[in-house]
Amino acid sequence: MEWELRGESWSDEHPHDEFNYVLEGHVFVRCDGETTEARTGDLVLVPAGTVGRYWAPDYARMLAVYGPDPQGRPSRVHGYQRIGPDQDARN
Repeated sequence: MEWELRGESWSDEHPHDEFNYVLEGHVFVRCDGETTEARTGDLVLVPAGTVGRYWAPDYARMLAVYGPDPQGRPSRVHGYQRIGPDQDARN
């Protein structure tokens, strides 16, 4: 699935591993207490059962790759927000 963030953040949790390949721009990803900055050409893994928080202060276009959960558990969205000039999206 191709998706993008434009001055936005997104948090979700999946019962399966989720890989995001950065097609354009850069994005920060926080998972398991660590923050990674990914740029064009980078691949980021968010392991199954963890909350992944993504934020792009400017712009990022990504390709997400993941499969269905074999036990039929649903994914959960934890939040979406616009990032304003006075906000710190890392929290």
